[in-house]
Amino acid sequence: MPEALGNKSERHNLPKGVVCDKCNNYFASSVEGPLLSHESFRNLRARYQTPNKKGKMPFWKGDLFGTEFQVGLRLDKKTNTPEIRPERESQHEEIERFRRFNDLTGAPTLLRFSNEFIPPEKAMSRFLAKMAFEAICRRFILGMNYLECLEILHTDHYDSIREYARFGYSYEKWPFHYRQYFPEETLMKHPETSEWVQFGFGYDLLLTKVPETYLVFSIHGHEFAINLGGPKVVGYENWLEENNGISYLVEARGARVIESALSGKLQSYLYNG
Repeated sequence: MPEALGNKSERHNLPKGVVCDKCNNYFASSVEGPLLSHESFRNLRARYQTPNKKGKMPFWKGDLFGTEFQVGLRLDKKTNTPEIRPERESQHEEIERFRRFNDLTGAPTLLRFSNEFIPPEKAMSRFLAKMAFEAICRRFILGMNYLECLEILHTDHYDSIREYARFGYSYEKWPFHYRQYFPEETLMKHPETSEWVQFGFGYDLLLTKVPETYLVFSIHGHEFAINLGGPKVVGYENWLEENNGISYLVEARGARVIESALSGKLQSYLYNG
């Protein structure tokens, strides 16, 4: 299975000092924050009630059907009831008037929410570049001493992706490969409790025969791949073609996704082995 699979602590399992606080804060505010607050990621987390670092549930962004009024929806944890709020506080009174008018006339107030997952391209590629460099750093650190690791990571080979992750201007764009490989609701067995839980995220490093190194990352079945060596994904596309389009995080690791309708509803399961 992937090197890290649904385990948030794995992403931060690096010796103290490898990533300084100043850099972490910079990436959090300049790369991760804007991306994770984008409608695609925010709505993905809201649909499955995934809290942020502060434990707060995000609002699922939508609109009042037939209007330009945007609203947010989430489940109130205390009352276990839907909580709706305007996206813009300045529209609160207008939305209330609209709802009262519908109540008086008997017209329904319909809410519409999007399931589209289209993250902003540049923010996503910088996020993947940062994650890729962290992954290669973690891989080296686990296999050698600290000084040897630093010597390898500071070679010219990783300058481009490091600078692109930090500044975003070493190349006009750094493409990545994207596909939705399995449904968002796919379940997997928890590695410790063996209970069926929703798949969260997973990642691993793929070395192709070219050779090129790719980070392959999946979140709720949305699968991304980025090349650590340069801004192209032809090598990964060739790997997919040579391997009949399988996932490096699933079939190539001895797992498989199957669908079952035993409960009366079609459900996808990720099996290991």
